[in-house]
Amino acid sequence: MKNKKGFTLNELVVAVSIMGILASVAIPRLSAVQYQTQKDTNIANMNVIRETFFHYFYRQHMAGNPHFPPSPTNTGHLMDEEWANAPMDSSLSPLAPKDLFSTGHVPLNSQENPFYYETIYDFDVDGSMKFTIILKDIDIDSPSYDLSFSYSI
Repeated sequence: MKNKKGFTLNELVVAVSIMGILASVAIPRLSAVQYQTQKDTNIANMNVIRETFFHYFYRQHMAGNPHFPPSPTNTGHLMDEEWANAPMDSSLSPLAPKDLFSTGHVPLNSQENPFYYETIYDFDVDGSMKFTIILKDIDIDSPSYDLSFSYSI
């Protein structure tokens, strides 16, 4: 009698069917994990920006001139490359916003698009100055789209 090695057609069909069922369960699960990871990364990047800008604010406060980096003047208030490379205040310092970060660039969202950033200076009811920054992800393709944070001091 001949010794046969390999799979029969029925065995192959069953194996491929089982692999297809497993893939149909695993792929959506992995997609959800990837989506949540990107969202968490975006939130972490906005927190890094916030912390960095607050450190800058405190250093400037100690020097007698408290302020955050200026808001971008482009349409949409996006922290793009042009804004990141421009000096914040040439009369005080040649530093650009990107120089505040150890990586040498302003963090972007998971889609490699810049965040919205705005600074607001206002007076409280007691007459003291109130400094506020707003960070927001306005990239419609981003998992953290329309998520915003407002911080005041």
